[in-house]
Amino acid sequence: MTTNADDSLRRRRERGRRSQAGFRKRQAESYQQMREENERLKSAIEKLVSSMRGDEDPELLETICDVAEAAGIEAAHRPTTQSDMVQLRPRHVDPRSQGKVLMTAPRGDEDITITAATGEYTVRAADELPAATTITDNADSPLSSPSSSPPTTTTSTSTSPPLLTCGIWFDHLHYMRITIPPDDILPYLGAGAQTFAGVLFWSLMDLAQKGFVSDDAAAARTNAVVVRRGLGHAEATAGWEVRHVRAMVESRQEYKRTGSISPRYAAVAEPDLGIAVRDAISAEYRGRGLDPDRFVSTLGVEKRVRGMVGGRTFAVLEAAARGGVDPALCRLFERDVKGRLYETAICFGDGPRWSVDIVDGIFLSWFHQSLGFTFP
Repeated sequence: MTTNADDSLRRRRERGRRSQAGFRKRQAESYQQMREENERLKSAIEKLVSSMRGDEDPELLETICDVAEAAGIEAAHRPTTQSDMVQLRPRHVDPRSQGKVLMTAPRGDEDITITAATGEYTVRAADELPAATTITDNADSPLSSPSSSPPTTTTSTSTSPPLLTCGIWFDHLHYMRITIPPDDILPYLGAGAQTFAGVLFWSLMDLAQKGFVSDDAAAARTNAVVVRRGLGHAEATAGWEVRHVRAMVESRQEYKRTGSISPRYAAVAEPDLGIAVRDAISAEYRGRGLDPDRFVSTLGVEKRVRGMVGGRTFAVLEAAARGGVDPALCRLFERDVKGRLYETAICFGDGPRWSVDIVDGIFLSWFHQSLGFTFP
C-alpha cells in the first residue's frame, strides 16, 4: 500500500516538473522573441537618428529625439529650447543690411554670431564670453534704413545651466532572470566555494565546460563519451542528451558568476530538479540492491579523504588544489586527481559522484606519488 502511494506521489511530482519545464521553455522562447524584436526596433531607430541633419521641422526633430531617448540612443541634434533651434534667414531680410544676430548653440557651450548679409558666422566658446551678449537693431523692422539709430548692446550676466546630454537605458528583460539558485549548488556558493569540496566541484565544472566548447574534434568526442558514460548508470539519466548536461553546467557556472541564470536555461534551473533526480536514482539503486550512500559527492570526498590521511597531509592536498604548492605537484594533482575524477564521475542529478572505492584509489595513489608513502 505504501509503495503504491509513493509511486502515485512520484508520478504527480514528475507531471508537475514536466509542466513547469514546459512553462519555462515557453517563457524562454517568448523572452528570445521579445529580445529580437527590441534589437530590430532599436536598429531602426539608430538608422533614423543617423539620417538626421538638424534642419528638420522642429516638431519632427523633437519627436525623433524623444523616440531615440526612450530607446537609449543619443540624438546629437536635439533642440533644448526654442531659441536653440536653428532658424533660417527670413526671406524679407534686406541683403544690404549689415545687422547681426547672436544665437546660442545647443548645450550652451558655444556662441554663434551670424552676419545676415553674407551668411558668414563666427563661433566663440562660452567660457570666452563673460556674459551672454545680444546685438539687435533699434528699429522694429529688419528693413530699417541705414539712417536708423545705431544698434544697442544688451549684456546679461545670467547663464543657462548645462544640460544633460546622455541617456540611461534600463534592460527590463534583466528582471526575467532566475535569481533562486538550484539546490544542488547551495553547498558550493559563498564561503562554500573556498573549501576543498567547493574548489574541486567548480574546477570539475570548468573542466566539463572546456570539453563542451573545445575546437578539437577528437577532444569533443572524448568528452561526449565521458558524459554519456556518466549518465548511463541509471534509468533516470540514461535518456539525457549531452546538451542537457551542458546546459546544467553552464547555468550553474552563470549563477556563480552573476548571481542569476538566463531564461534560456530555465528548463534546467528549477531549484529542486537536481535533488529530485538524485532521489529517483537512490530509489533505483536500492531496488537493484545497491547502497547509494557508497557514492559520494565532492563534499563526501573531502570528508572521506580528510579522515583517511589526517589534517596535516590533507592541507598539502588542499594547497595543491588551489595551486599554492610546487608547480610539479599541482600538475600531478591536475592529471592524477582531477583528471581521473572527471573521467570516472557518474551523474546523480545534483552533481558528479564517485564510489568510495574509486575515491580511495585515486587519492591514495596521489599521496604515494607526491609524499613518498610518508603519512602522519
